[in-house]
Amino acid sequence: MKKKKLIILAVVIFLVAGAFWAKNYYNDRYVISDRYYTQIPEEEINEDSWLVDTDGVKQVKGKEYTLMGYNDQGKEREVYFTKTGSAEEYYAPGTYIRVDASRTLVVGLEVVDEASVPQAALEKINTLGTKIK
Repeated sequence: MKKKKLIILAVVIFLVAGAFWAKNYYNDRYVISDRYYTQIPEEEINEDSWLVDTDGVKQVKGKEYTLMGYNDQGKEREVYFTKTGSAEEYYAPGTYIRVDASRTLVVGLEVVDEASVPQAALEKINTLGTKIK
């Protein structure tokens, strides 16, 4: 009887620990933790390109962007996102983008106008730029 209670207790502890792990995993990947603002560099050239997988195999036409983003307090973070389609559909140079980010991923994007960019982020964009050196 005592052995059965220990097994049940161990299973309950295992299930509770698993639930906490799953909740933290979900929150780290899919819940917005901050918003960052970036701008497509003015010198960006839009020409047709391909997105490739980790093995270098072409997948679909599109463009990768790895830029520096700034939140409403001016804190910086590297942001990575893609745009599928042809060159005409890529973001135009000078476009401001709001990036909704979890702790580990970009979970949403929205093109915004300059007036929507918080002052601290706009100052950083204008002084430091968004291009990763």
